[in-house]
Amino acid sequence: MVALGMEHAQCLAQRKIGGREAFGMIYSGYSARREKGWHIHIILLGNRWRKAWLYFVLAGKNLLQALSIRKDDAPRDQS
Repeated sequence: MVALGMEHAQCLAQRKIGGREAFGMIYSGYSARREKGWHIHIILLGNRWRKAWLYFVLAGKNLLQALSIRKDDAPRDQS
C-alpha cells in the first residue's frame, strides 16, 4: 500500500507542482484513524514553508485533542 501510495504521490506531485519529490505522506495506523482499515494521506507541499505549515496545523490539532478541547474520535483499545 505504501509503495503504491508513493508512486501515486510522485505522479501527482510531478503533474501538479512540477517536482516528483514535492509531497509528504502520513500513514494512519489504528490509534490515529477514524475509519476501519489502513490508509495514507498524500499532501502536496511544494516548498519548505508549506511543510512547516502542515506540521504546525497537525501539532495544533493534536494539542487541542490532548487538552480535550477538540474531540478525539480515534478508536480506543478495549483490552
